[in-house]
Amino acid sequence: MRSIRIFILCCVTLIVMLAMVQALAAAPATAKIAFASSLNVKAKGGSDIYIMNPDGTGRVNLTRHNAKDSEPAWSPSGRHILFTSDRDGGNDIYRMNADGTNVRRIFKKWAKRSNPAWAPDGRQIAYFREDEQAIYIADIDGANEKRLVNGWHPTWSPDGTEIAFVSLAEGLDIRVIDLKTRLERVLVPMEQSLLHEPVWSPDGTKIAFNRSNFLLFILKVLFNAKGNPPIQTIDIVNSDGTEIEAIVVDGSQVSDPAWSPQSDALIYSQLSGKERHLFTISLGSRVSEQITRAGSSYSSDWFDPTALPVQPQSHLLTTVWGKIKAN
Repeated sequence: MRSIRIFILCCVTLIVMLAMVQALAAAPATAKIAFASSLNVKAKGGSDIYIMNPDGTGRVNLTRHNAKDSEPAWSPSGRHILFTSDRDGGNDIYRMNADGTNVRRIFKKWAKRSNPAWAPDGRQIAYFREDEQAIYIADIDGANEKRLVNGWHPTWSPDGTEIAFVSLAEGLDIRVIDLKTRLERVLVPMEQSLLHEPVWSPDGTKIAFNRSNFLLFILKVLFNAKGNPPIQTIDIVNSDGTEIEAIVVDGSQVSDPAWSPQSDALIYSQLSGKERHLFTISLGSRVSEQITRAGSSYSSDWFDPTALPVQPQSHLLTTVWGKIKAN
């Protein structure tokens, strides 16, 4: 009898261990881009979250819901993806494994939340709350939700000490807030342009953003004006606010900039005909390449496991690096 009980106990233990292994989210083995696409979505205005290779091949549909799923954001380890969805009646933030399994809403109490951004240690997120027109920070399980500043489109600095965002306080300029002192500095002033979607480069040296020249837009609408400068551009700026440079300047409607993991290229969305498609552009050659051609695609994020260093980076404590690898 004793040997039978031991055998049963071992079997139960093995089953539990196998279940735990299966439940553990795994990161992609190769570089992947997560993005939103309307392909195969029947609901008007709906979209799913997909992943694909950086050259546009190997497209895989992760969410199959009659809703608008968008704004995917890879966790620092690549094991999870945050995204925004209106599947419960209005936008809120959800989390899923990198293979699309185990989808769950972050917060128990629903509110209109969007623009999710992971903290570098993977333990917190920053996001926009529409009801208060403010950026909040919370733990990844939705606990300890705290208001940070009036603004939207938060993006975390790679060392975790600052957040860049579009200010809603005194004009739509791009600012940076120190998370310890709560002091703000203007990174890019508005200056007759609407500034959107700042995103910090993985190496911490630059911030990309979308610039819309609203005066030129009005002229084109009222007088059918043509020519340069373009209405919308994708610009980059040093993280100290110096050396602003336009990277995508072809005059089409462009948006949703995101960085390559090596900080040497950008991915962005551009209107092409009646649909939006994703393009990549090298910061060196300035050559752009279209990587999606079916369905409207936008709102992307780029992950590469080879870009994760084996040892902790100089700006990260060992304890923080351990948290990153666990999320």
